[in-house]
Amino acid sequence: MIIHLRAFIFDLDGTLLYTLEDIADAMNLALLELHLQPYQLEEYRWLVGGGAENIALKALPEFLHSEQNINDFVASFRTHYRLNWHAKTRPYSGIPELIGYLRAKHYPLAVLSNKPQEFTYQIVQHFFHHSQTVFNPVWGQREDFTVKPDPATALAIADFWKLAPEQVGFIGDSDVDMETALKAGMTALGAGWGFRGEEELVASGAQIMLRHPLELIKYVE
Repeated sequence: MIIHLRAFIFDLDGTLLYTLEDIADAMNLALLELHLQPYQLEEYRWLVGGGAENIALKALPEFLHSEQNINDFVASFRTHYRLNWHAKTRPYSGIPELIGYLRAKHYPLAVLSNKPQEFTYQIVQHFFHHSQTVFNPVWGQREDFTVKPDPATALAIADFWKLAPEQVGFIGDSDVDMETALKAGMTALGAGWGFRGEEELVASGAQIMLRHPLELIKYVE
């Protein structure tokens, strides 16, 4: 099977980069400040996704779900994350080679994350040198767009490239990413190496399952 796509949008956490430990460490420090029990690393595979506010709603007990408490908790998490986002984070095996291949073939590439724009840009810049020539655009959570699974930002990227949505592949590791891709009318490519795993991706509509980043090459050659 060959997919006739002209560009690719990548999720960041759990797709391009293994970021789970740094997120978990920062989140647990924020929990400890409130004298709450930290979560185990594996539990964060199911807590992450949908942005920091969504993680806070899952992580905090219900009696702390006021808007002020959520905002304060997210601010604390971001303070800790700002200091440690590069401590244990790394690209997944095969990602540098895949990106190099796609760039050599002149595919437009983008990053679309529910991380705040500040972190998204900084992290991509750090791990993918000359990132503006690798990924364009690099978009995280911004005030002018709602977060995934709302497809608006994905559609804006396709428009930026002057491509129809059906010409774009969307690669991600969660149900949020698959829902975003399908709502946008893009090809939903499941990153089976990521946080959530193949079962969730298939159940949420992945049209092609990739178990390793370099498997994408056989679909585009």
